Amino acid sequence: MRKSKFARAAALLSGLAVVGASAVGTAGTASASNDGGCGEFVHASYACVTLDDGVVNYSGFTDYTYGSGTVHLMLWDYTQEPGGVVVFTTDFPIATDGPHYYQPGGLADPSPGHDYKAEMRVRWDDGSENRYLSPDLIV
Repeated sequence: MRKSKFARAAALLSGLAVVGASAVGTAGTASASNDGGCGEFVHASYACVTLDDGVVNYSGFTDYTYGSGTVHLMLWDYTQEPGGVVVFTTDFPIATDGPHYYQPGGLADPSPGHDYKAEMRVRWDDGSENRYLSPDLIV
């Protein structure tokens, strides 16, 4: 009898946790994550933001085998003002030798409570552009 009471209580609590997590995940228009990480892999590319040993790092990834242009990698702070403020911008030529990571230096001693996000813009020589965003990283 005791085991079944504990089993029912555990099942009820885990069910409530799932419902609570679902409610939190659907509220508002904020990003699904506040812990950073990498954005969606689209067109063989994505952008990432991470917190490593107190440093906010931003990076990008591409997997192209042809083409030419520029990769603009940016770190944004969305706390300073509406629409965000660019903290860093670093440009690289597009790598066309297969998988390639772009990782400039990071932001040491980030401001507590600030919302950081990485953005990568791939501007092709033909004038077209692809944009990639990371999830939010709230420090």
